[in-house]
Amino acid sequence: MQQITIAECTRVLMLEFEQNGYSENTRREKSLTFGNIDRWFRKNGSAYYDSNLAHKYESAVIEKYEAGIFDKSRRNSLLNGMRYVSEYAETGTITLSKRRAPALLSDYFQGVLDLVLNNDQWTDAKRRNVGYAAHTYFRWLQQNGILTLSAVNDDVLRKYIIRCADCMTPGSLDTIRRNLKHVHGFLHELGIIEHNYADTLSFTTPAMHRIQKPIPADDIAEVLAAVDRSTSTGKRDFAMILLATVTGLRSVDIRKLAFSDIDWVNGEIRLVQSKTGNTLALPLTTDVGEAIQDYILNGRPASDLPNIFLSAKSPHIALHSHGLYNAFNKYREKLGRPVCAVHGLRRAVGTNMVVAGIPVTTVAQVLGHSRISATKQYISLDSAHLKQCALDFTGLPDRR
Repeated sequence: MQQITIAECTRVLMLEFEQNGYSENTRREKSLTFGNIDRWFRKNGSAYYDSNLAHKYESAVIEKYEAGIFDKSRRNSLLNGMRYVSEYAETGTITLSKRRAPALLSDYFQGVLDLVLNNDQWTDAKRRNVGYAAHTYFRWLQQNGILTLSAVNDDVLRKYIIRCADCMTPGSLDTIRRNLKHVHGFLHELGIIEHNYADTLSFTTPAMHRIQKPIPADDIAEVLAAVDRSTSTGKRDFAMILLATVTGLRSVDIRKLAFSDIDWVNGEIRLVQSKTGNTLALPLTTDVGEAIQDYILNGRPASDLPNIFLSAKSPHIALHSHGLYNAFNKYREKLGRPVCAVHGLRRAVGTNMVVAGIPVTTVAQVLGHSRISATKQYISLDSAHLKQCALDFTGLPDRR
């Protein structure tokens, strides 16, 4: 096995991806993954590849996944990145993952899919999700000899649902069910299909929800205090973390926050939420406003991009999907604390509001929840008030 640094492995791997036609976005994501591996190795005492450290890295990734810190996609991305590095360091060769050619739909199904993808009544996120479900569904129909939607009936749709149930978790199955309901409802409104199959797609799936705890206030305070606000990166990180701590905005909305989203005169943040497509208006508190201003005036790189928060390294572009997560956990690791999902900041805001006695309907409005059921989870985290609901068994006879 050759003695080689993680950085050198990364250089060779990235060149290989470029020469094999991987898209710029894919290469960027892989570069971030390799950067994570390099930082982990250096933190553990070596810039060079070591098989023992590689196994420890994989174990750490799996442990974080099982603890709910990583989702399955993030886990697979990190493990695959380590696999690439290990293979090249140990053998000097690279075996690229098989890249499946996209399954081509017939002209008929492609035309129907285009109608779904061009529905301007849906948000971009909803179009992507419904479009993915429709493409997978149409491909299955085509593979099973059903060449038009007029040949679809309840039995065909049930067979597809059963096929999905065999290879999906209950949560994923419920997502597919809802998106298929959107597909059939939309096509029924256009007159392309006779039935919307609402009854067939109205079944319920068992859901397993883990109660995710908020990040304690002391932990958040220590992280904010650990940020070096004399640097450009520190100014940015402090502003983002404080914004999440005070407002409860989702990570995606923070990294996409634009200059046009802030009304400095009236002291308000008004944006369209990436997840729901709904407009959300929140007060711009003095501390958050001052932190954002400090970054814009004294730390933000010169750029014509509409995004407020940019990457610290050149070229200065909009933050990637893990930008706030990496920034927050960088300081947690310095403090000797385990990494955690940055969504815990949002949970802390919601939980604190519930504990303070603010009505759940108001909490839902502040957090931008489209359904009140999404807000009710914060009630279960209010252990102090839940204890007051416990029954008093004083005086009851002890019977077996």
